[in-house]
Parts: sequence; C-alpha cells; structure tokens
Amino acid sequence: MFCNDCQNKENCVSKLTDMKTSFGRKGEENSLPKISNAFLILTQSCNLKCKYCFVVQKPRSMSLEVAKDAADFLARNATEQRERPSINFFGGEPLIRWEEVIVPLTLYIRSKYGNNYQLSMTTNGVLLDEAKLEFMKAHGIGFMVSIDGNKKTQDLNRPCSDGRSSFDIIAPKIPLFLKYNPNMTFRATVDHDNVEEYLNNHKFAVANGYTNMFSIVNVFSKWSEKEKRELERQIHMTVDYYLSLLHEGRNFSMSPFESMFKKINQINQAEKNNQFRTAGEGLLAYGRCGLGASKFASIGTDGKIYSCQEMCDNDEVGSPFIIGDIYNGTDDSKRMDIISKFNPKNVRSTDDMDCKKCPFYMICDGACTINNYFATGDLNIMPSILCFYYQCLYKEALRVQKTIREMSSLVEIAKKRGILNV
Repeated sequence: MFCNDCQNKENCVSKLTDMKTSFGRKGEENSLPKISNAFLILTQSCNLKCKYCFVVQKPRSMSLEVAKDAADFLARNATEQRERPSINFFGGEPLIRWEEVIVPLTLYIRSKYGNNYQLSMTTNGVLLDEAKLEFMKAHGIGFMVSIDGNKKTQDLNRPCSDGRSSFDIIAPKIPLFLKYNPNMTFRATVDHDNVEEYLNNHKFAVANGYTNMFSIVNVFSKWSEKEKRELERQIHMTVDYYLSLLHEGRNFSMSPFESMFKKINQINQAEKNNQFRTAGEGLLAYGRCGLGASKFASIGTDGKIYSCQEMCDNDEVGSPFIIGDIYNGTDDSKRMDIISKFNPKNVRSTDDMDCKKCPFYMICDGACTINNYFATGDLNIMPSILCFYYQCLYKEALRVQKTIREMSSLVEIAKKRGILNV
C-alpha cells in the first residue's frame, strides 16, 4: 500500500512550497485550486505481485479516449490558474498500456500542447527497454523505477505475478535505467521478513551506481520485538556505512538519515519556542497531499477524480476519497469533508505508545495520512512501527552529528550537506 512515486512522505511535505499559492486559507472552500496535476491510473493490472501494494488488481483499464479527456481537463484547469499541467503515468503497471495509451496520448499532448506539459511515469521496470526509454527521452517523459534491493529482498517483496523472480529481470537493466535517469532514487521498502538485509540493500544500491537512496518500513506488517531490535541494529550499522562513504568523499544521499538532520533543528526550534505542531498551520489540510486540498489529485480508469492515487478504483475503501470526475469537475464540498478529518494536533500512534515521550511529539505531522487510513481507519493515527523507525533514525542522526564534530576533517563537508548547522 505504498505510493511508489512519492519516495517518502518528506517528498509530499516538500511540495508545500509549491502548493502555497494553490492552497486557500483554512475553511475557505471557494479558494480550493482546480486540479491541474494528476496521477493517471492507466490500468489496475500488473505483472508483479508486491505484497504491500495498495492496488486492487482488477481487469480495469483506462481507454485512450478517457486519457485524452483527462489530459484536456488538466490543461484547461492549468491554463485558468496560469500553471503547467502534469501527468504521471501510474497503475498497476502503466507500461502494460504502452501501445494502447502511453504512446498515442504522449503524441496527442505534444502535438496539442507542446512541451508545456510535464509527463512522468512510475514503473516496476519489467517491461522497460532501450527503445521505450529513447521514446520517453525524445518526448520528455521522466520516470522512476521501483526496486526494493538485492535478490532476496526483491523476490520476497516484489515477485512476478506468476511467481518468477523479478530481480533476475530487473537487476541486469539497472545500468540502462541509470543511463537515462542518473539521479534516480533507489527506493526500498523494508519488511519484517527481510529486515536483516537493510544494510546490504544500501550497499547493493551504491555498488550498482545509485547516488540517491530512500528506505521505508512496511507499516502494514506485524513486527515482532525481535524484528524491531534487528531493524534498530541494521540502522546502526548502516549509519557506520554512511559515515564511511562520507569520509571517502562519495557523492551520495541517504534521505531517511538526512531528513532527520532537518527534523533535529525543527524539534529544537519547536521546544525553544513552545510551538506544538505548527507546520502548515493556516493552510487547508495543513499543506498535506492526498487530502484533496491542492492542485494535485489522481484520475481513475473511468475518469473519476480521487484525492490520492492509493484510493483509485479501490471500491472497498476508496469511495470517500472520490472528489469529482473529469467531465463535471470537482465537488469541493467533498474535498472539504476530507480536509476536515485531518489535524496534526490530533495525531497519535497505535499500540498505546506514549507519544509525549517521543522526540517528535512537538512536530509530528502524521506522516502519510492515507497510509494511516489504510492501516488504522483514521487519517490521524500512525502505525507504531513507523514511529519506531523514525525514532531509530533520529537516535542515529544524533550519533552522526556527534561523530562528525569529533572528526574535524568532516565538519565543513557536513555543514555544506546540512548535517550540521552552519
């Protein structure tokens, strides 16, 4: 149930700066922006069977006609708001609809709107080849390939739908992916049954040429205390590896750790000024994605508009997150209803965790609200394993800062990278 386009919830929050001109003030329904940027759900089908996937794999697919109507809908809204429209080809696995939708829709968009239309794709990479990548490069389609790690991890988490190894298909293509997208993030999901590979997967990424790495825990699994202790141990060892790469002067980024350096500053500032969860205050949905408050949304296979791509065509839980359709526009009262259900000041953890003892208590923003809903049925309740993960990262980030302060040769590098305050 993870959005593979958003590398983590930090990416969602980082959109806040772009969104500020799109959000109205709190409670102002008539100030909601029109939807001009969307995930286009081309199909619910997939050639992988990832164990944490939010997609309900059904034989639903978007027709080219609906796809063109969606593109025009987004373009009209963007023109009215003097913005650039965007589409991310999404699924299921979007490349299944390469010939039927992606190629003709791309040609349609480029012919009608030129390059003033941003196109991208989130794919598992199984069907990617150089011919497709050449077409995407020629027509300005960015892309991200989801991969979880080494063979053990990838095949446990993301096997082919017929049971074959997806690693054996994907791994030989990694040089090709990085040829066309050198800065692509290695995005890995860590689960309880492969947690012992956490460090190895970071090493795998570096060895294969990735310079940007991100990892998140599977919040929908049951984690035993033993597995949580192993996660803590793996993070500790990975920080040792992080420090060794830093000492070597390597060009790399491990965003779970590096996001914590910013968090440390935010925590210190919040405690100093006695500010309780004030980020995004005054903005609809506190500036959060997935709640229908911004120009970003998702379009299902039949043209319905959802506040988040995780809810598209998901009949079991998705209905409350339908906010309109491409033919009649959005229902802003429904958007406001979703927005009203989230407030970071009400965020808490599952399993009776004492939130007041958490280092993030003053700044907690609930992480991914939609994943919260999937896991707990409430936008404001976080799975405790995610809280534990962040606490481990926080502890290790403090250790990184302490270690660097004791190594004068790394202090200037650390300041430039934002590890230490300038």
